[in-house]
Amino acid sequence: MKAALVAGGIRPTNEALSVLGAGLGAVSHGYHIERVISSEAKTSAELEKELSRLHAAFRTAIGILDADMKGLSQIGVLLSESLHGRGISKFIEDLRSLSSHTEMYSNILAQNTAIRKRRQNPETWLFLAAHDLFAKLTANEEPGIAGPLHRFTKHCAALVDERIKVPESENAFQKRLTAALR
Repeated sequence: MKAALVAGGIRPTNEALSVLGAGLGAVSHGYHIERVISSEAKTSAELEKELSRLHAAFRTAIGILDADMKGLSQIGVLLSESLHGRGISKFIEDLRSLSSHTEMYSNILAQNTAIRKRRQNPETWLFLAAHDLFAKLTANEEPGIAGPLHRFTKHCAALVDERIKVPESENAFQKRLTAALR
């Protein structure tokens, strides 16, 4: 950690090391969350398809349970114990609510397929977090994106996850960070 401070031109005091340690803990946690989200997040089309399937399943269950309630309620009696005293009517009401919500969200996703939020690369997220941490350590809200920040970010990235690729070229790093800061 001391090397990261020195690389960024920051005096390695106990306070700076403490701030960096706490900051890197948060950055590391956030980076790993971003990696999971960016690699496993479903697209709008995937979500819309799954919500449509779920809506159809709810409608099927509601149809079966409604018919059962109009007859002998055999299914209702069998399920009553697992409903913990809530009753089959309340369960069907909950299914209807879930069904209408899945239909609503499915329709919203279908209408908004043209509006897509650009997924942020986890490495870019880390660069922005390192920028904010650097700003805090230097007590400068706009520390710039030149050499010291580049070197600091490279050291921080290595501490968080050795697989993180920080552009070797300072110019490439500046372009990527400038675009992300907009």
